[in-house]
Amino acid sequence: MDRERIEREYMCASGERWGGVWRGVPIAAVLEVADVDLDGDATHLRVAAAGDYAVCVPVATALSAHLAIERDGDPLPPERGPRFLARVDAGKTVKAVRELELLRLDPSDDPEEYENLGY
Repeated sequence: MDRERIEREYMCASGERWGGVWRGVPIAAVLEVADVDLDGDATHLRVAAAGDYAVCVPVATALSAHLAIERDGDPLPPERGPRFLARVDAGKTVKAVRELELLRLDPSDDPEEYENLGY
């Protein structure tokens, strides 16, 4: 899969900013290679990391996201990569991604019930 250049900056709840120039593969390409039916009725993508950290984002947000494997020209170490980068709050980026799971949630379902943000 071709790697794309991604420039992103995030701000933590503490006010600290972090980011950089990343390289990674689009989530849409990862799902396509895995032969996932993107025309199905999935509404959200659950992104899980080592240590049970997980976020749940709308499919539309996920399909414009990337799995980054480099930051500022350096490979991400296993405890940091691959990293889920989307246009989301900093707490919903995920390092050391281990699983992607498409979910179909009813409008009455709360996506946060599928998350484990560690706090």
